[in-house]
Amino acid sequence: MTTHLLDLPNEVLEIITFYVIDGIWKNDVRDFLSFTSTCQRLYLLSHDEKYWKKMVARRDPINKELSENITWLDYCKQIYLMRTILPDELENTVSRYNDGYFCTIEKILLWPNKIRIYIDERGDNSLGSIQHPRSSKIAFVKDEEIGSYIREPVSPSDSHFSIEDEKSQYLGYLDFFIHLSLDHIEKVLVFQYGAAGYATIKLFKLEQAFLDNDRTKKNTLNDVCKRLFAQVAVCLKDIKRDYA
Repeated sequence: MTTHLLDLPNEVLEIITFYVIDGIWKNDVRDFLSFTSTCQRLYLLSHDEKYWKKMVARRDPINKELSENITWLDYCKQIYLMRTILPDELENTVSRYNDGYFCTIEKILLWPNKIRIYIDERGDNSLGSIQHPRSSKIAFVKDEEIGSYIREPVSPSDSHFSIEDEKSQYLGYLDFFIHLSLDHIEKVLVFQYGAAGYATIKLFKLEQAFLDNDRTKKNTLNDVCKRLFAQVAVCLKDIKRDYA
């Protein structure tokens, strides 16, 4: 008696599917879409959120729950379009109040509609508690506006801290929801820690090349999805023909 893959119970197919996406993480989305495009029954798995949540966790392990009204599939697409900016790519990395209170930028994650800034804020308690990180702000400004009052600042919409001690240290990240567009090209992203007193620092200038690269990656992802999901229609025709 011959047993086909599709004769297996759902529990076994689920184990096989997780095995597929447990390979090299850079290929897991492509492998998952290829696997689930082979027939109608497997295609249904491509809409199961638990698989997309697993692939998100491999790229963004801190984010256990969605903070926006989106699906894990949509969030996985966002992560695919993410760019990491390391400290050596930043023009400045420290927003300082004085020698006893200062915030160091550890890295920045850049999405088309969100900026995540990882911070390490230290304080020696000589002037009391550290100002809370959620009072920080960012803005895109022209070169000639750097150092002046920040107009239309953006405040954090979300945050997470592995260390949260108002007397000595805040370690974690701040999320700023801001949709990057042509209006931001050639403008400088500035950051100021806390509510007041800390220096406003220049982080980086957003260049046209970033948005061009973002469009290229987005088109590539869409093309892959279209090609793989188009295979489903072909497979369904073959199944109908074979069982007709």
